[in-house]
Amino acid sequence: MKKLYTIVLLSFLATATKAATLCIPSFYSSTASCSAYHMNISLFAINGSSGTIIDTAGCDGSGYLNQTALSCTLAPGGSYTATIGTGSTAYTMNSQTWIDFNDDSTFQSTESVGGINTYSGSAAATYTISLPTTAAAGSHLMRVLATYAGGGIYYPSINPCSGYYYGEGRDYRVTIGSGSGGCTGTPTGGTSTTTPYAVCGTHGLMLSNTGYTTGSGISLQWQSSPTGSSSWTNISGATSSIEYLASPAATTYYQCVVTCSGSGMSASSSSSSISLDRIAGHIDYSATAPDTLSLKVWLIYHNTSAGTLTAIDSVVTCLDSLNPYYEFNTMGTGNYLVKAQSLDYTSSTPGASGFVPTYGTSNAHWSGGTTVAHTAGNVDSLHITMVYGTVTAGPGFIGGYISSGAGKNTATDVPAANMLVYLKNTTSGVITFVYTDASGNYSFTSLANGSYVIYPEALDYTTTPSATLTLAAGHESITGINFKQYNNSKTIKPVATAIHNVQANAQFNVYPNPAHDALTITWDAQYRSNADIIITDVTGRTAYNQTVDLSTFPGTTVIDTKAFASGIYFVKVKSDNINYFEKLLIQH
Repeated sequence: MKKLYTIVLLSFLATATKAATLCIPSFYSSTASCSAYHMNISLFAINGSSGTIIDTAGCDGSGYLNQTALSCTLAPGGSYTATIGTGSTAYTMNSQTWIDFNDDSTFQSTESVGGINTYSGSAAATYTISLPTTAAAGSHLMRVLATYAGGGIYYPSINPCSGYYYGEGRDYRVTIGSGSGGCTGTPTGGTSTTTPYAVCGTHGLMLSNTGYTTGSGISLQWQSSPTGSSSWTNISGATSSIEYLASPAATTYYQCVVTCSGSGMSASSSSSSISLDRIAGHIDYSATAPDTLSLKVWLIYHNTSAGTLTAIDSVVTCLDSLNPYYEFNTMGTGNYLVKAQSLDYTSSTPGASGFVPTYGTSNAHWSGGTTVAHTAGNVDSLHITMVYGTVTAGPGFIGGYISSGAGKNTATDVPAANMLVYLKNTTSGVITFVYTDASGNYSFTSLANGSYVIYPEALDYTTTPSATLTLAAGHESITGINFKQYNNSKTIKPVATAIHNVQANAQFNVYPNPAHDALTITWDAQYRSNADIIITDVTGRTAYNQTVDLSTFPGTTVIDTKAFASGIYFVKVKSDNINYFEKLLIQH
């Protein structure tokens, strides 16, 4: 009975050991590892005695990825080349690998099987994974951990279960077999694949061969060809099933030659190729760069036969050596424009000083943007310098309304919502920009006295700007600067512009301002006439019109504003000898 109890206890302890919780490394700033420093594992590969692990999964921000669905077979006493890469362009990294031979989920220091010190994060690096001859057969977890070299912890002293600032850990599964015998006969060449990759401006390709004969006596040699049918040339040093090369300058084909030393016979894998098709560039700033350097960039296709412009793709820039970088791939032959807008809303606030939407190389209007005549198979560059506008503060106001319709006298005109509107000076320089609201309204506020031009901008439309608008003392608010977008003719033109001047030549008091449910207007001078009290919105449309007798002195009139929508209005008192104007805000 005692012997049976001992056996049961040992069995329970063994089960408890195998059920131990898997230790997981932690990283203090895993999100920053993805978006700023790119210190995640972006490439890991190892070709086993049988099977291949190829992991190109991107960073998910957690600092750890379970990739145990990827596996291969290794032999006791075998040595294998591992390839690792990270997304960093400026920092060095460390990496270490462990295999949990005793399956206790802890990865002891004695289970370390290889690693590499201070490799550049901007390129793939290789190191050797060596298994002891006593490696236990069976399925085991393999952990790969990459950390920032500046942390002061280096291979082979990296802790697989500890916490770090930047980096990432990943787990895979390997099966320890009994080794491979010598080769005979004609080997199988396998299937090659060519996968391009980019790490923010640094381009390369991954060659991979799978399904070929493995074992002792087998060697590999990658070859390249400009046509894929002849003139195959050995690629120096490319002798592993997975290789990383710099991106070629033209379309290139690749194959892997598999040779058995025992028989002296060889076989070639299938061929694969890479074709280049890219438009890319960097973003510069015409003024002090903002704190947040991210921008959204649009690729715009110009169909010259149809005479149309269409935005077909967009990306958010990354940082290439601290410069914002964008790229578009596989767009095909054609003519293209690119447009950028800053995602830093403190330096690109509508209506304020800052960077405005800009077409490459440096123009606020699509009509002045540089066109790239791109041919598929080529790489073209188009850099953008962001246009900066400065608003001088003052009491001025300019507003209006933009509608959209098929053509002249169209009864189905609708508000042109979310249309870009530029405020420019008289020398064609852009000062700032806003977008129309859902009702087609736009406005520029807090402007200094001076001369201005309004310029709506829509892709593929030709704009006729407004006449020169002048803000001056006593004439500090201009409304009704309206436009229509004609969809048939692809034009935007001014319509029925009405300019209203502020003249405080009458002693009136308008309150409260902002108003809620009621507005009171009083006057403390006597006039022997009637006057019209008119309230208009920013588009110049009349919201209220009433004639009052100004002979009563002092006088008061109260206006019910409950039915008014919240927004900016203008109060005017007009008669033969009175021209009073005041801006009003209604808030409910």
